[in-house]
Amino acid sequence: MNQQAGKRHLSFYELLRRVTTNHLRVKNNKYEDVQLRITALTAEYDGGTRTMKQFPKAIAYDFPEPVNF
Repeated sequence: MNQQAGKRHLSFYELLRRVTTNHLRVKNNKYEDVQLRITALTAEYDGGTRTMKQFPKAIAYDFPEPVNF
């Protein structure tokens, strides 16, 4: 009986590890998307196609809403 309980206990931690890993993967992907967009916007401003006054508004607009898990 203790062996069964031990196996269930380990499977719970395995499930917890997988959920945590997936949660971090989702957050990292969203962070990467935001960073790529900021890089693209920075290139537009450095190239002179936009003014620096427009930059803060563009970045604030592109940030996604925080996701709570």
